[in-house]
Amino acid sequence: MILQIAAFIIGMVGMTIYCVQLLLKKRQVRAAILYSGLMGICMVYGSFIFAKVHVPSTITPLKTLFEPIGKIILKQ
Repeated sequence: MILQIAAFIIGMVGMTIYCVQLLLKKRQVRAAILYSGLMGICMVYGSFIFAKVHVPSTITPLKTLFEPIGKIILKQ
């Protein structure tokens, strides 16, 4: 399992560096920063999946935020 996680991270880092270099050659600094940030999040999440760690859903905070708003709209 540790070998799978290490191979996954090495592969993702290599691909991220390559893509960021291509974006920087095109002078797209904001896109490179956004891409590297999203890939970092994906690497962490993917590592948790490989390790079989339960990651709570990201929908729960949004549901608690928007559910009362939806109920107010439906009552009208």
